[in-house]
Amino acid sequence: MTETHTAQHDTLRQQAVDWHLRLTSGNADAGVWAEFERWRQQPDHARAYRDVETLWQQLPQPLLADRRRRQAIAARQRRKGLLRRGLNLAAAASLLLAVLAGFYPDYLQHPLADYRTRIGEQTAIKLADGSIAYLNTDTAVDVTIGPNERRVELLHGEAEFEVAHDARPFRVTAGAVTTEALGTRFIVRYDGETGAVTLQQGTVRTSRPAARGAQTDSAVLQPGQQLTFNAETLDAPRAVDLSNADAWRRRRLLMNFVPLKQVVAEINRYRRSQIRLLDPKLGEREVNAAIDIQHIDAWLEALQQTLPIQVIHAGPWVFLRSWAHVSRNQSVR
Repeated sequence: MTETHTAQHDTLRQQAVDWHLRLTSGNADAGVWAEFERWRQQPDHARAYRDVETLWQQLPQPLLADRRRRQAIAARQRRKGLLRRGLNLAAAASLLLAVLAGFYPDYLQHPLADYRTRIGEQTAIKLADGSIAYLNTDTAVDVTIGPNERRVELLHGEAEFEVAHDARPFRVTAGAVTTEALGTRFIVRYDGETGAVTLQQGTVRTSRPAARGAQTDSAVLQPGQQLTFNAETLDAPRAVDLSNADAWRRRRLLMNFVPLKQVVAEINRYRRSQIRLLDPKLGEREVNAAIDIQHIDAWLEALQQTLPIQVIHAGPWVFLRSWAHVSRNQSVR
């Protein structure tokens, strides 16, 4: 199989996985099905979709095969044929899961959340109490509006909350951290381990359970302040530029005097095809960035026109390296 044919096969397989996820999401309407039928009529597409569908149906079988494998070992491997079949199924399922995890991590993460956005998507949700939650890229939330409180659990991602006036407290939890507000606007970001709360209007109190015997760890934020946290601590509130903090609402990313690696990490939240730094020193270089989220490639092109950086496109990936690194390699040859 030539390199070109291999790349075409991988692309077709990725398209088939994407179609299967769309069709089984519960949100596929007649228009989506019609589009799928047109795609399936093209050469090799129907077979690629059948392969993915077969693998998906067999996903539970590796778990069963693994349990049988342990039973077979205890019984001196009396059922070696089943074990081999189970291992083959496990390998096939692992291949499919690797494709899903590599290009579609947002499809696998929190699939039962009340509201979700995919990578690169943004949306606004009006809650039952009149509050509005603006979800940024790759975000999942659960919402409970009860008689005594209004609670949103931010499972992953970033959301801005515009809280409606109501006697019931409005609480947003992210991991072990809870932020409570009445009639205010604030942003919460959480990646599963670390996060941040940024206050735009009003007043909020952010708290987390303390160790046994200690007082609850908490802090009150004023407008224009941000508090970062992890699983163990709440940092002290600090002043931030609010125009940068909520720039994503305007489909912009604004960062001043930050390492290039931080800019790349932020951009990658909005892209399935990730950007990688080939030169670690390059990642430490401080830059100012004003990026249109919908035209990231244009920013990359401008980047290599203004800085000694080379942008390399390799299939779905993009690599950045310094021209100094290129010159050194050429001189060695």
